[in-house]
Amino acid sequence: MKIQLRKPFFPQESIERIQTKVGKILKGGRLTLGKEVELLESKFSKYLGSKHSVTVSSATAGLHLSLLSTGVGNGDEVIVPSKTFISTANAAIYCNAKPIFCDVDEKTYQIDPTKLKKLITKKTKAIIPVHLGGNICPMNEILEIANQHNLSLIEDCAHAHGSTYNLKKAGTFGKMGVFSFYPDKIMASSDGGIIVTDDESIYEKLLLLRNVGRKKLGQDDFFEIGYNYRMNEIQAAIALEQLKILPKMIHRRREVAKIYDSEFRSVESLQIPIISSNIKSAYYAYILRLRKGNLEIFLDKLAKQGIETSLMFISIYRHKVYEKLFGKRIGLCPISERLDKETFTIPLHAGISDNEVQYVAKEIQKICK
Repeated sequence: MKIQLRKPFFPQESIERIQTKVGKILKGGRLTLGKEVELLESKFSKYLGSKHSVTVSSATAGLHLSLLSTGVGNGDEVIVPSKTFISTANAAIYCNAKPIFCDVDEKTYQIDPTKLKKLITKKTKAIIPVHLGGNICPMNEILEIANQHNLSLIEDCAHAHGSTYNLKKAGTFGKMGVFSFYPDKIMASSDGGIIVTDDESIYEKLLLLRNVGRKKLGQDDFFEIGYNYRMNEIQAAIALEQLKILPKMIHRRREVAKIYDSEFRSVESLQIPIISSNIKSAYYAYILRLRKGNLEIFLDKLAKQGIETSLMFISIYRHKVYEKLFGKRIGLCPISERLDKETFTIPLHAGISDNEVQYVAKEIQKICK
């Protein structure tokens, strides 16, 4: 049996609706920033309870524009967690700013507010907490820090569509929230992303920045040095279908996570996800921690049984490109570095069957004996 780690979920009725809609889009001739994009922005705002949404070509682009829209530039500092995908830090580099890496909490793997406080300097302009795996950062503490120091708070919600903290959805705490529609995400498309905000002036600036500095296609007046970060109509049509079934997909993800919790809770060598009672994760990823043994050997054994896995990222500053930029900084974030060798993710997506989940669980249990 081969079990895929992540996989977009498209029921047949969704596929048929997308095919029909794509045909209409192609016949209509408006392939970017058209009605589908507008509808997605409207419906996503309604789903989150935010005033505005701005679609972009990717979540990476969304993070870049979010920083630019708050005035982050040359010489500024942006605090990001050490354990996340590289794009979170790259967004600061794109602005000629410097990413400052904050260590994470050993239990939740989310950015640690107690460590964050100590990293703030006169150069700090923004914080990007990342809701890793669909769990949510301690937003009350982070908001308090951001407000106290007058810092822009931009949530990286690439993993957190529909996750909630005190019944409030991820992406609605900070100045902006950025979501991904990359094909393996909770909501999938042929790539793409979306930024949400309640700030009118930021919303207007984002519209310019994503469209090469102009308000509408075809206009000759340019108001900003902008970027070609537009979402196309086909991407939007696919994302709209995903939004329709998002509650159903999240429900299934939570069911799968509950099964894994039950199967692994008593396995001594594994740590299951620790999620506070006031948080409801959408479970982009089910993150396990191997307490005993060699992770590389462990994952190789699973691969031989047809089970696809992945590391839960390595600390960004340990990547070759960041060592080239800033030098080797071993020990910068010791908890994150420890987790690099111990945390991994196992198959979880809305289309996985109970039989596949049980197969994954049993094979992991065998290795752990």
